[in-house]
Amino acid sequence: MQATRQVTKAGPAPAPFPPRSTRYLVTLFIALMSATVFDGYDTAIFHLCTPDIAKTFHMSDPAIGAMATAVRFGGMLSLLVVFFADCVGRKPVISLTVLAYALFTLFTALSSGVASFTLFQTCAQIFLVAEFGVAITMIAEEFPDQSRGRAVSGLHIVSLIGVTVAGLLYGHFVETRWGWRGLYLLGLGPLLLIAWLRRRVKETARFEAIQRERRRATKGYSEIRETAGELFRAFTGRYRWRVLLVAGLWNSIGLIGGPMISFFSLYARRDHHWKSHQVGYAIIIAYVMGAVGSLICGQLMDRFGRRIAACIFYLGASACMVVLFTARSFGAMFAAEIATMFCYQASRAATSAISTELFPTEIRATGYSLCVQAFGQIGWALAPIIIGLASGPMGGLGHAAALFAIGPVIGVLLILLLVPETLGKTLEELSP
Repeated sequence: MQATRQVTKAGPAPAPFPPRSTRYLVTLFIALMSATVFDGYDTAIFHLCTPDIAKTFHMSDPAIGAMATAVRFGGMLSLLVVFFADCVGRKPVISLTVLAYALFTLFTALSSGVASFTLFQTCAQIFLVAEFGVAITMIAEEFPDQSRGRAVSGLHIVSLIGVTVAGLLYGHFVETRWGWRGLYLLGLGPLLLIAWLRRRVKETARFEAIQRERRRATKGYSEIRETAGELFRAFTGRYRWRVLLVAGLWNSIGLIGGPMISFFSLYARRDHHWKSHQVGYAIIIAYVMGAVGSLICGQLMDRFGRRIAACIFYLGASACMVVLFTARSFGAMFAAEIATMFCYQASRAATSAISTELFPTEIRATGYSLCVQAFGQIGWALAPIIIGLASGPMGGLGHAAALFAIGPVIGVLLILLLVPETLGKTLEELSP
């Protein structure tokens, strides 16, 4: 770390690691993009099938909210898996997570009641979210500084593939005897193929350098003990304010994602009498535009900076969600769902870039997971259960959900007051 401080005082320095070949970066991106593809697929299934799952298990609004909160809590527990990416490496963890996620996806499809469904989906989320966090970390560490924002956004964009597949299949499967269970079963084959393809992924150069430094500096080396010590010192000392800041940003945008993903399908079909294929088409188009939003956000981040891009899309997400849950006509709701997803996915891309850039290599994966997938998911996790409980007293899901549009407004204030601009800086410059 002393060397890093000296470089920082002298001004920007050349990249400390030789760049990977373009061919390898393309291979890496393809191997890791499945993390977001299946994140999109899994999220879309839950987004689409909430009314069908509720019907199968005879669930009320508060029960649906409690289930969504419990499943999201699984994502928060992913920190326990991601921690090992900072101990033993990114590659072994990214190889394990896809197999574990496949196993619990199978169990989800075979679940016999709401308790088993919630348990298996919670476990599946642990490994799916961990996989996503490690994939984002590897992309940030391996891609050149000048294209890092676009690469992170690109990883978000490919979630569209999973969403599109889920949306196209939903109308066909939901009316068959397979129902929502068939959608979970369909993902198993591709997951096993991805596990085989990831054999070609290398450990990141930055992690290998940190690993060598740890082993030189420590006798009787214990990866877990040393990494745990680094994390404790970092997150209770110099990085604790970054933890709180980044977690605050993710909680603010999570107050959009929680209500929209947990309740839009139920709200549209039950309260506004949409057909299942109308919900499917709306969600497909919304995620297509979400991918466009992520792409545009990536361009804005690498040209004008992370702060400007994040503020634009945070405010857009807030305004659009108010319209989504208060509009009465089909056309207004349809357009608002698309616009909300456009801004929400772009906001996530901007916040991901900020999150990966504000922690040093030795704790980057765990720092990202701690802020983004643990502390940063409290708002997302609590929003559904609060909405479910408040829907009755407030006169419906729409009124309860619309209140959570305040979240991104709080996020904008945090960005303007506290977030440093990271555009054009190396990860080593940003660490101090």
